[in-house]
Amino acid sequence: MEKFSPEERHQLILNLLNAHHKVMATDLAAQLGSTEATIRRDLRFLANEGLCKRIHGGALSLVPATGTQEQRLENRHSEKQALALAALSIIKANHVIFLDASSTHMLLASLLPNTIGLTVVTNSPAIAMRLLARQSIRTILLGGELDDSVGGAVDITAVEALQKFRFDLCFMGICGWSSETGFSAIHYQDAEFKRHVTSKGGAMVALCTEDKAEALAPYPFLPSERLDYLVCSPNSHTISDHFHQLDCTVITSQPVE
Repeated sequence: MEKFSPEERHQLILNLLNAHHKVMATDLAAQLGSTEATIRRDLRFLANEGLCKRIHGGALSLVPATGTQEQRLENRHSEKQALALAALSIIKANHVIFLDASSTHMLLASLLPNTIGLTVVTNSPAIAMRLLARQSIRTILLGGELDDSVGGAVDITAVEALQKFRFDLCFMGICGWSSETGFSAIHYQDAEFKRHVTSKGGAMVALCTEDKAEALAPYPFLPSERLDYLVCSPNSHTISDHFHQLDCTVITSQPVE
């Protein structure tokens, strides 16, 4: 006899997903006193309801839809500030860098050093505005139709503008990462734009907050193996352990005082 009703199991599974972002059927069966067949049916039900994403042997949490770039800035602000500070260590003199539309990259833009001859290319007006008053940083804003949900231009005009550049560093905005599919985005056009950015040379960089680890957005755009630098918090053990095994430099942030 099952220890929990289907409704109770569903809620317990969702609670575990919320806490750990990834669950495996074998572990859930042991924890909930159910058979693996029962748990697999539960996971199929939750996936059909749009509450998780099925993977082989388990499930991942989904990245929730978020607000505008400015609204996202208030979410996990201290963690994002710490990631931005840690990312400064990989930026060198005379670099040409791409800053993808991202609330974390807004904070990074405000911290960039003024005196080392940087050129910053971005598709985000909010990032460009933060750099406008800093005349020693050359800032180039890509044109195109602005997507408020993304915080920047990701249409064909923005893609065509990318053809003029080759970057030293590409700071990619991410909505989620999973060990199954790599980095992903919520919006299709944004993911396609990011794919084009990754073809423009240079090192790929991701600043990943804890809530984006083992969380899946609908549109993958960058496999884990393509990342050169991961900047994450000290508590992000799942993602940092994964990238330590790859040819990737993992940088751990320090708490902001």
